Amino acid sequence: MRGFAAALRPYLRPYHRSLLLGSLWLLATTLLAMVIPWMLKLGIEAVEDGHSAALTTAVAVLAAAALVRCATRIASRFYYLHSARRLEVDLRRDLLARLLHQSGFFFDRHRTGDLLARFTGDLANVRMFAGFGLLTIVNAVTVYILTLAVMLMLSPTLTLVAVLPYPLMLLAVKWLSRHLLHHSAQVQEGMGRLSEAVEEGVSGQAVIRAYGLGAGRKARFAEINGEYLRRNLVLARLRALVLPIMTLVGPLGTLLVLYFGGRQVAAGSLSLGDFVAFNAYLVQLAWPTLLLGWVLTLLQRASASMERLQLLLALPPVAPPAALPDVPGAAPEVRVRDLTFAYADQPALRDLSLEVPAGSLIGLAGPAGSGKSTLLRLLAALYPPPPGTLFVDGQDLARVDGRCHRLRVAAVPQEGRLFSGTLGENLLYAAPEASREALADLAARVQLQGEVAEFSQGFDTRVGEGGMSLSGGQRQRVAIGRALARDAGLWLLDDPFSHLDAATARALWEELRPLLSGHTVFLVSGRVSLLRSADRILVFDRGRIAEQGRHEDLIAEQGLYARLYHREQLQDELEAGSASNHGPGTPKN
Repeated sequence: MRGFAAALRPYLRPYHRSLLLGSLWLLATTLLAMVIPWMLKLGIEAVEDGHSAALTTAVAVLAAAALVRCATRIASRFYYLHSARRLEVDLRRDLLARLLHQSGFFFDRHRTGDLLARFTGDLANVRMFAGFGLLTIVNAVTVYILTLAVMLMLSPTLTLVAVLPYPLMLLAVKWLSRHLLHHSAQVQEGMGRLSEAVEEGVSGQAVIRAYGLGAGRKARFAEINGEYLRRNLVLARLRALVLPIMTLVGPLGTLLVLYFGGRQVAAGSLSLGDFVAFNAYLVQLAWPTLLLGWVLTLLQRASASMERLQLLLALPPVAPPAALPDVPGAAPEVRVRDLTFAYADQPALRDLSLEVPAGSLIGLAGPAGSGKSTLLRLLAALYPPPPGTLFVDGQDLARVDGRCHRLRVAAVPQEGRLFSGTLGENLLYAAPEASREALADLAARVQLQGEVAEFSQGFDTRVGEGGMSLSGGQRQRVAIGRALARDAGLWLLDDPFSHLDAATARALWEELRPLLSGHTVFLVSGRVSLLRSADRILVFDRGRIAEQGRHEDLIAEQGLYARLYHREQLQDELEAGSASNHGPGTPKN
């Protein structure tokens, strides 16, 4: 619990003034609550003495106190609940800032659905405690202190009798608290797995339906859902004990006060007015006691959630980016020295060494899984390379701020990932301030202008989640246009034409090639014919450079590159023959 308080304190600190004002209004609310039973006492004494004026005054004061108390309670809730909402926003901002600057290893280890659950359910639990939870605790403390003080003033003996059941409640709460924390953490972890299953089912729905895997996915989801239900039922049984325990304390105290206090009234040692007021004050303790039971479950949920959030908040904080020694548009030189890199146990790159002069076009070819994309991910600082193995303009990428380095990078990943929004917003994602004319120019450069003209809303066409309303080839061309919008000196193209037909890919590359002149470019391509113009071609095989040289030299060697090239030629001939048999008309990519 101390860890939870220590983790929450920095986020509460900016709102201490608001919380202090809320506490003052809460104190005023409690003081007004103290007035009401006292007015009952004075009213009963006025009735006993036959003083109608005193009775009228007591009733008027009681009514006024009740009305003003309503206003002060609203004010106290306003300050506490608004602070909790702002705290939630601050936490969400810091969580996302931590996530966005993690290496690929972090996302390899953590499930997307579980991360989403932390941003939703876990944050909501912390916010509920920071708002209603703190409000209830402060209210309970002030009510207990002031009420017990007045009760002691009225009758110390009766006060001692009234609080006799409370130690039993504290023992029960201690036992429940320990078990609630454990099972709350289990439920939150189950929610993470459930969120992951939903996210995978929604994002992969096309594959699930295409392969007829719906029954299997539903069975798997039912299993996860059932386990989540089981954990919730265990937690619910524990929570079900809280309210009865809390509700038992009040009636027990009232019963004891009724018996012993009634005897004192009968004996004349306690006035009827004091007895009624004492019972009214005792009743005022009942509601905070009940709410403390609810706060206990809220506290355990928030503690479990904060522990899960701390795994993200404990990640290295985001420091302000340092100034780059080079302008982002300058073409850098790249040097690789004895680079060996592994995602897990099996190395993806082995003993890699090469030097790339600034402004070079380097082609990368080789079979799938040979390490081409891994090299590009390391060059983009998405994964940290081993120290002293990868240098860009003489700077060791293992020691350079990745955010600063990526300012000089224009990367086009193979999957062509787009963001929900319009086509124009995705094209200008790296340069949102660009003009409409620049947008049209980008579309023309990536040969999208004809298709944009066919869209009813043009550049304002919404592309759907991940760009799913566009074809694979259109998504790749949008991703290339997005990279063109950035003035970057280092280009990393990871098979950016894989969803395009051969003719479109060649035409687009011929359009791009002059634009990339003077930049350092790494081009991975499954179509090795596109690498003809490369200054040097690196042929990867099992994480090593098996061959390197210019296109003509590698063809003459009759090695792996030559086999890949001849296989592509054969495939193009087969496609051309198939197209001629089916007549004209090429589908759009």
